[in-house]
Amino acid sequence: MGDQKHLLPITLGRLASHLNSLSNKDKVIKIVQYTAQAIQHYAFDDFKTDPRARRINTLFWSLVLHRKLFRYMNSLSDLVTIHRLVNQLKSHDSSETTTDKVDTALLLAKTCTFFVFWLLDNAVYLSMGKIVDFDGSSSAMLSFKLWLFANVINLIRNVRRYVKEKRDEKISGEEKSLDLELTISKDIADIVVALGFSKMAGPHISWGQIGIAGVLSAVLHLYLKWPRGRMKRSTLRVKHE
Repeated sequence: MGDQKHLLPITLGRLASHLNSLSNKDKVIKIVQYTAQAIQHYAFDDFKTDPRARRINTLFWSLVLHRKLFRYMNSLSDLVTIHRLVNQLKSHDSSETTTDKVDTALLLAKTCTFFVFWLLDNAVYLSMGKIVDFDGSSSAMLSFKLWLFANVINLIRNVRRYVKEKRDEKISGEEKSLDLELTISKDIADIVVALGFSKMAGPHISWGQIGIAGVLSAVLHLYLKWPRGRMKRSTLRVKHE
């Protein structure tokens, strides 16, 4: 009982510290945003006439705008990362393997794509907030396509890392964490969202499916960023036995 009394403030402290990150706060809001989107699709036949559905729709779009403000000027962070990655690719350090260079190149391609995405996203925010008078719809559609491209690059990068990790497991006999599998799942969820918003999948991805994928992506992000010891596959097997 005494251990439980000490455990609660420790857990709450870790949770508060975890959610204090701007990125993690954004993901909590993302969960609410995409949950509203899924509810709007699955719970109401006609959200244009039902007042409850209209309130949920208002919540959804207000959170979209809020998150755009929250992430404003993310391009500056990406610019710093691009500079660092370019220097790494230029490096002739013999300790760096070809695989490291390929991974760095993929990360650079993803970051450059996100850099342009953030610039367009910032422009869309200015348009949505009526701060600048221009139609941001074309910028929004292009930003969604860039977002999709960046997520596909990230998926390729993480699949390569996963294949390498599996090879290392066979050599060492030591099982790694589940993080890469979950990261790949998050990448796929992000791709579904980007496909839906960019309309590149046509009518095959519904508004509700985008909402479910968005919630899954945010939950996986928060779990992967949680300060913990990495969970091993062998640990999971023991729990199920």
